[in-house]
Amino acid sequence: MSAIILTLLLIGMFWAGALIAHRRYDLKRRGIEVAPGFLMWRTTRGLKFIDRAAKACRKGWLAYGTVAATTGIILMVFIFTMVALSARIILSHPSESPPGVVIAYPGFVPGLEVLPWLVAISLLLLVHEFSHGLVLRAQGLKTKSVGVLLLLAVPGAFVEPDEEQLRRAPISKRLRVYGAGSFGNFLLAFLCLGLLLFCLSPKDGIYVYGIAKGYPAENVLTPGMRILALDNWRVDNYEELHNFMSTTVPGQIVRISTDRGEYSVKLARDPDSENRGYLGIWPVSAVPESRFVNPLFDFGAAAAIVLGRLAFDHQLLFHPYVYDSLVPWGVVDIIKWTFVLNLLVGLFNLLPAVPLDGGYILQGLVEKVSSPKVAKRVSYAFSMVVLVLIIIGFLPKVI
Repeated sequence: MSAIILTLLLIGMFWAGALIAHRRYDLKRRGIEVAPGFLMWRTTRGLKFIDRAAKACRKGWLAYGTVAATTGIILMVFIFTMVALSARIILSHPSESPPGVVIAYPGFVPGLEVLPWLVAISLLLLVHEFSHGLVLRAQGLKTKSVGVLLLLAVPGAFVEPDEEQLRRAPISKRLRVYGAGSFGNFLLAFLCLGLLLFCLSPKDGIYVYGIAKGYPAENVLTPGMRILALDNWRVDNYEELHNFMSTTVPGQIVRISTDRGEYSVKLARDPDSENRGYLGIWPVSAVPESRFVNPLFDFGAAAAIVLGRLAFDHQLLFHPYVYDSLVPWGVVDIIKWTFVLNLLVGLFNLLPAVPLDGGYILQGLVEKVSSPKVAKRVSYAFSMVVLVLIIIGFLPKVI
């Protein structure tokens, strides 16, 4: 809680300083607009680079936009369905459900530090907005400016199109533009995932991640230990550990062999079974690299990291307890959060709600079979539904 209070204090000091600087130095003349809780800086720097890059590989960017639009439509349906299902689960079991929506900000997400967050968000915004800009220019649509903005503590960036020209452009062109940003985030996310899998090697065996207070392992075992055997029963995975513990009874003396020595403990009663012994540890192993071939697993893995939870079946993601690293763990942390935030924020941006890109994708799809007026109404209706689902997603944090 103290970290959150400190964060809020720093945010308040920043905005006080920004408002004072705006009054004293007339920042508007420098292209900077400041209002309470809102800051925006516009510039034409970078537009020439976008023009040159778009013209150098025009066909490539058109193909990129087409794939991005198709992917965006599919994932828009996917993320809306997932958020709706999450809201249904939360409403059914609010006290037992994890939050469906989390603020990806240091102090609000377990393990997310300021430096990895800054690097990840900077890369996210850069890739997202330049993808929009490159596809705009490759299709002959104008860009007026580029810039950055800040809404309270939420940073943003933009490539500003000619809104009237974009509104009148063929629907296919608009869909390419709206899909390009999140698709760029997904490419960066999976690049980072590839780097993680290259830099990290899963350790064999099962390790102690946490220890329950008041149970036998407390003050005997320590987090990070590898458990080798229990009473000469070798344990290399969670299943083998579970099978051994299912044969024990409360009060039984068990000899534990670890990579740091041998210990004997007297088992307590398992909270879930009065006839079974209990050590009081949280055992984990590394996630096999083969599981990351499945994109659905990758989405779930990223969500697990944000929630500060184990990934699946007592398997831990990208943690020094269960992985060896070729690079310092500070570097791993930056790559990990760049993977996580680009994947999850890219997905969130595809929700069918204006002003998110997914809202404009939905509007374009409806416009293909109806009128612009009807498309706007449908987009507005979905925006209200998404807003309600997001509010429901915060309920477990409030209850």
